[in-house]
Amino acid sequence: MTFIWIAAAVAIFGLLALGHMVRASYRYRLDVQEAAFERLPQAFDGTALLFISDVHRRVIPNRLIDAFAQAGGADLVLIGGDLREKKVPDARIRENLRRLSRIAPMYMVHGNHDYDEDIRPFEVLLEEERVRLLANESVVLEQKDGSRIRLAGVDDPRTDHERPDLALADMEDGRGQLFTILLSHDPIIAKRLKGDEYIDLVLSGHTHGGQVALPVIGPLWRGEGDSGYWRGWFDFDRPARGVPKMRLFVSCGFGTSRLPIRLLTEPQLHRITLRSSGAHPDQDRSKRGR
Repeated sequence: MTFIWIAAAVAIFGLLALGHMVRASYRYRLDVQEAAFERLPQAFDGTALLFISDVHRRVIPNRLIDAFAQAGGADLVLIGGDLREKKVPDARIRENLRRLSRIAPMYMVHGNHDYDEDIRPFEVLLEEERVRLLANESVVLEQKDGSRIRLAGVDDPRTDHERPDLALADMEDGRGQLFTILLSHDPIIAKRLKGDEYIDLVLSGHTHGGQVALPVIGPLWRGEGDSGYWRGWFDFDRPARGVPKMRLFVSCGFGTSRLPIRLLTEPQLHRITLRSSGAHPDQDRSKRGR
């Protein structure tokens, strides 16, 4: 009889724990933070980014978009891949993109699950919804005073589509003069770079923060090719002379993979404000262009 009671207690605890993890996977959090960079032009000081990755099967709630707008909005929407996975309806993808488009112009890189089905119709959908896909290429963003930065994107490293040499090839102002943001779905890109690339900030997802993590132990599922970069900020000193320090930010992501559960890895939508280390604190930021 004692064994039956113990088994029943374990089963009840397991069900309660599972229910908690399912609920946790829907507790979306707006993460607001700032990041300072020496090479960021002062004209771009205060530029705000909406960064979201790994939406998978989820629907981005309107309330979260409204909360983002109330927090100050953004100048750019950056999507870090895995906007879909197998059998996600096109209508859901379109609706998510239309909600994000309420905030700012959209830029995106592919993730591994974006390749679950034929990629070409998906890319047509992105074009129809005015998403600028960065598939191993870059764009230059300019302010009214002529100051410029580069936004580059590598195709998915997990499926070996990445070509950082191509993404960073168009150095129209000369090698390394522009502050550069690199979008990469998988943070493993940090280990595949040669170290002489002029990159200031890398934004990634893919890991889901491990999706289920325990105190001290950390993520329970690490997958193949563990990069070691699971969540948060990482700083890199570059070996090449004159190359700027690189910062990597890894999001816990928005949706879930395999099972709809999370533990100690809250689903996130990020508002990251870029700061110039040399900017005057009283600088009028209301005159920023997009």
